[in-house]
Amino acid sequence: MVNVFFLSINQHDCPHTYLTDLFPSLRIFIMNTEAEGNYQTTFSVFFSRDSDSLNEAFNELKKYGGIRNIEVIGKKDNLMSLIYSFPKTSAFRHINSVGFRMHPIFVKNGEERWFFVTSKSSLKLESDDINDSRTSIRVIKKLTTDEFVTEYSKIFTYLWKIKFFKELDSPGPKLLTEALNTGYYDWPRKVSLTQLSKAVNIPRATLTYRLRKLEKTIFNDLVADDMSKSKIG
Repeated sequence: MVNVFFLSINQHDCPHTYLTDLFPSLRIFIMNTEAEGNYQTTFSVFFSRDSDSLNEAFNELKKYGGIRNIEVIGKKDNLMSLIYSFPKTSAFRHINSVGFRMHPIFVKNGEERWFFVTSKSSLKLESDDINDSRTSIRVIKKLTTDEFVTEYSKIFTYLWKIKFFKELDSPGPKLLTEALNTGYYDWPRKVSLTQLSKAVNIPRATLTYRLRKLEKTIFNDLVADDMSKSKIG
């Protein structure tokens, strides 16, 4: 039987926890990690509402001990995607022997959060192995299926907001934020279109038009991304 756990850890041998502790506005999404000998190669997305902090964080990353092969994939305003390698962290070495981490992994304020899949029903022994001079577990919790779906989807919602809000017209972000926060996009919906209309003080017909326009913008962007990826190679 496969079990899913939520873990929150602090690390003293990880560039991600170091950078997000140094720059409180920085958020890091680790999209993929591969082992290469004594190194781990990571594809990450860096985001900060303060563009100066984003640039400073990138410069600090280049100076971090053991960092190599940094390649910036893309940068726009407050967002940067990049690939780089660094020595395997203690947590990465230990965790691979008992299960695997699910990506994306979210890092903020010096804290790395991830979902861990294992066939073991308890992580007591594993947590003892993970906790060492370089790693400490803040939270460890076994999740039900419903809890996992809810918590894991929050990461993608956050990424979705970051990716598209910068590209939409100014009323769009506030409108989508309200729609998301009130549960309009939940299933089943927690609020109706009429209730959302009252919450944002926009006539129902106008709200319908604006939401459809925003959804079309997002859909077209997703299709464009998918088409560009299909042409690679």
